[in-house]
Amino acid sequence: MTSIATADSLTRNDRVIREDDPLPYLVDRVEDQAQMVIVTYSSGEKVTYPKRQPVIVVGRD
Repeated sequence: MTSIATADSLTRNDRVIREDDPLPYLVDRVEDQAQMVIVTYSSGEKVTYPKRQPVIVVGRD
């Protein structure tokens, strides 16, 4: 099951579906900045999102 969340509500071990890939990415770390969040995925890739950007999360209740 998937749900919509905002980028600033992501936590470690959330699984995010990104536009560029249908498979979920595992969140390793979320860094809160002034108007953005920096999400580090388990692959080591870092992506910057606006805090209120909607993201698709897999398996969140």
